Amino acid sequence: MNNHKIGIVIPSTVNVSEAASSETVGKWIKSAKVQFANLFGGFTSHNAVGGWMSAQGLVEEPVTVVASFTDDHGLNRLNEVKAFASEMARALSQEVVAVEIDHRLEFVPPLGVAA
Repeated sequence: MNNHKIGIVIPSTVNVSEAASSETVGKWIKSAKVQFANLFGGFTSHNAVGGWMSAQGLVEEPVTVVASFTDDHGLNRLNEVKAFASEMARALSQEVVAVEIDHRLEFVPPLGVAA
């Protein structure tokens, strides 16, 4: 039974608040869809607005959420999702990338940065 949900939030910015090119964002969205389809057999994606408080105040940005449902065995692939998130965080100069696991949110730092 696919009773677990894993998702990743794909930002539309680089360096915290600078708009990324549509080509860059599109590349990461497509890569996430392929990754989730390969890992879990499919995905659902939707556009949303993400936000957080920074030292400069409220930061908001368009985001895309790519998610899959999976069974207990699929949870064993979570490290692959986190590695993907870490690689994306590094490439987009993000402080973290959000990964959702069963209604829990984990913030994954860029590749090479300690959590």
